[in-house]
Formats: sequence, C-alpha cells, structure tokens
Amino acid sequence: MSNMKYYKIIIFTIIVYILACFSTYFSMHQYSNDISSSCFNCSYKRDIFLSSAYISLIFILLVLLKKIWGKNWNISIFFSFVFVILVFFNNYNIFSDRVSAWSSYTLSDELISVLSSSYIYLIISTVLVFILLKLYKF
Repeated sequence: MSNMKYYKIIIFTIIVYILACFSTYFSMHQYSNDISSSCFNCSYKRDIFLSSAYISLIFILLVLLKKIWGKNWNISIFFSFVFVILVFFNNYNIFSDRVSAWSSYTLSDELISVLSSSYIYLIISTVLVFILLKLYKF
C-alpha cells in the first residue's frame, strides 16, 4: 500500500468516528442527563466517544479484509450496512444503560424506542458514509 492509501484510510476513519459520534450524540441526546446504570461517574459524552471509537477500528479491519479478499466485493454497501448496525447498537446500549435499566422495558419496547429516536440520524450518517466511500473509491 502506498502512503497516500494510508492517509486516505486514516482520514476516512476519522470521518467515520465523527459521523458515529454525531449520530449517537443527537439520537440519544434526550437521555444525556440520565445516570448510567453501569458507571455512575461516566458522562454521556464519554460513553459516546468511546463506543464510536470501536466503529472506527472495525472500519480499519474491513479495509484489511478487503485487501485479503481482493477487490471483488463492494465495501461501500457492506460497510454502510455494518455502520448502521453498529451505530444502532451504540444507541441501544446507551438507551438500555441510561433508561431501560431503571425501568421495566421489554426488548421490543427498547428496540422501538431506540429506532424512533435515532432513525433520522442513522439514515443521514449512513448515506454520508456510503457517499464518502464511493468518493474515496474504497
């Protein structure tokens, strides 16, 4: 891989991190003042920044997998799909940690609540990831 390719991966990883933070922050912002059941001293922003870092790391792994598997598969569609699932899972974790842990939610209630709070931001950030992947020609 050339140095330019590494720069492209690093820049895109930062963009993915920012989009994951954006989507999770605004999706779950209404619960930002609620106390986390797993960490009483953890702030809302800390939870978001840490969980979004994992998505960025997974992107790097996907790029490495593409190099191993060859150029026969479309990383734009695949990573967009993985991105939306992981950000939704981040949102779900924040919701279950800050809201449903203190109440009696069923799994379907949790999923519906998270989806209704985050679908707009998930769509926007996933479309941006897809467009950027196409522009960067991954």
